[in-house]
Amino acid sequence: MLHNRLLVSRQFPDAFRELRVQHLAASYRRLLDTVEAAAREVARGATPRLALLTPGPYSETYYEHAYLARYLGLPLVEGGDLTVRDERVFLKTVEGLEPVHALLRRLDDDWCDPLELRPDSTLGVPGLLQAARAGSIVMANALGSAFLESPAVQGFLPGICERLTGEPLRMPALPTWWCGEAAAWRDVHDQLDGKFVRSTFPKGGRTSQVHDGHQLRVHEDPDAWTIQGRLRFSRAPIWGGGALNPRPAMVRVYAIAEGDGRWHVLPGGMTRVSRREDASVSMQRGGSSLDTWVLTDGPVDTFSMLPRRLEVDDIAARRRPVSSRTGENLFWLGRYTERTEQLVRLARATLLQIDAESDADLAVQRALSAMAVASGLTPPGVPTLEQSASRFERALLGALGDADGAWSVAFNLRALEQASQALRERLSSEQWGLIRSMREAFEAAFPGGPTRPPPLPEVLPALDRLALRLAAVTGVQTDRMTRDHGWRLLAVGRLLERLIGLCSRLEALLQAGALGSAAGVDLLLELFDSAITFRARYQRHEDLLALADLLVFDDSNPRAHAGVLRRLRTELRKLPLDAAGVAALLARLPAEGSGLTLESLRGASDAVIVERLLALSVSLRAAAMALADDVGTRFFTLAHGQDQRV
Repeated sequence: MLHNRLLVSRQFPDAFRELRVQHLAASYRRLLDTVEAAAREVARGATPRLALLTPGPYSETYYEHAYLARYLGLPLVEGGDLTVRDERVFLKTVEGLEPVHALLRRLDDDWCDPLELRPDSTLGVPGLLQAARAGSIVMANALGSAFLESPAVQGFLPGICERLTGEPLRMPALPTWWCGEAAAWRDVHDQLDGKFVRSTFPKGGRTSQVHDGHQLRVHEDPDAWTIQGRLRFSRAPIWGGGALNPRPAMVRVYAIAEGDGRWHVLPGGMTRVSRREDASVSMQRGGSSLDTWVLTDGPVDTFSMLPRRLEVDDIAARRRPVSSRTGENLFWLGRYTERTEQLVRLARATLLQIDAESDADLAVQRALSAMAVASGLTPPGVPTLEQSASRFERALLGALGDADGAWSVAFNLRALEQASQALRERLSSEQWGLIRSMREAFEAAFPGGPTRPPPLPEVLPALDRLALRLAAVTGVQTDRMTRDHGWRLLAVGRLLERLIGLCSRLEALLQAGALGSAAGVDLLLELFDSAITFRARYQRHEDLLALADLLVFDDSNPRAHAGVLRRLRTELRKLPLDAAGVAALLARLPAEGSGLTLESLRGASDAVIVERLLALSVSLRAAAMALADDVGTRFFTLAHGQDQRV
């Protein structure tokens, strides 16, 4: 409803203003104020923390949840983000456990607590019902309200209205008979023609299913069935085929409990319409929606979602926490971005080597083959470049677009999109759209799948376009994201993946003895994205010591070992850790530089330099992998001793 209103008001601003359409912002503010007032009693003097609980990115309405959370200014949390301790609900953040006092619940009742409701639920929070009974968490909607989804309730609406208000319904209810009521079943059991038979208790979702009553044995379990009369839908004019056509329509309105026994009805709604005369208005079955206006004769409410003026203490208390799940997704967003970029660079270098038909020495061919297998560009067991260049090329081209192949480019693009999808409330629409279009465009370049890959002349441009888009993604991550703890974890993930990848590339080339030729040196510089700097600095020299200086020791080079380590140490020190925690992570890395100095290679032969660089690369790669595990243990799994409450 909110999204419809924003779109329509922007498309028809003059009509929206002249017709005096009532605004909705005050209603959303009223919702937050009501929940926050109830949460303030639970918080016992502390600033109440509210969150929106979602089933997660695989829910068909996840986009709505992310959109609403962003509009309301609430953190979007999943069941795995929360934990219950001492009958209180806490959010697992990278800084520890922080209390949550209220939840706007968009998760169905049955899935909320696997301890007491559905034991197979992985979406809920174990112990949530216990916290609710203890009164330590406010939920809107309250647990148990899902019974209103049952069509059987409509049969009792006249009586409910008389009982609660002392007045009859002002609008007649849909004729409804719950078959579990003996008198109701007697009235309709032989008059099913022209009526709907619906399941009383919805299964697999909130929508009750419609069945053919003549094919059911309702009498065997009458409680499970509800019979309803047919009611002709209203009609709304829909433009299509160059004309206005009437289509079935149903208005949905919204009401908010104000906490003092009163209700506030939103001055607007959502009208669901079907695409055809004989189709369902359900949006799950192809229907769409219209913005529904309420016009006013008086002044239009100009209320803003902005609440009262914040004080200094409020500012400190309202900094958005970074949940452990969000931190982990950001960490892997950085890793997948860097890993995909390195894979694309390696694939381009390998295919260009094949396409050039150059007489590269066997050492370079062995190194390329080893790197391709180790990184997932080609499956194990494929003949190497040295054995059969044509078969190696076919295997590489087939693996590039195989989204199910471990560590392929397509696989990492899918993983990158999945990580970003779980971060919809944090990423800008531009960044999310760029990641999605990047994956779609690359998959479109492989219409035949891994079994029928396109020819090499078509793949190289696709890799070039992907490299350009990856550079844009990296630029957005670097220049357009707030430097909070989540971004620090993204940066740490990217730097760790860069260190692992660069060490692996240098290690493979050193082991193959490939740096004794011009082709091997050019390949190394390409993989380290440092060819321009190297040629400008050393002109025609290709000494191993010069390569080590730029690619290992130069901390001003963002692709050199020392440069990556310098930035990595900086970001680790800014993570939410005490001095001992920071020291434990930094202990994995050399105290300064790359762990090896240029001076230590004075007078060394090329053989000695190769030996020391190889040992350094092996040790740094192992350290980076161990450090990645340490970061995960400390910030994402909240291992024993790391679940302090804030």
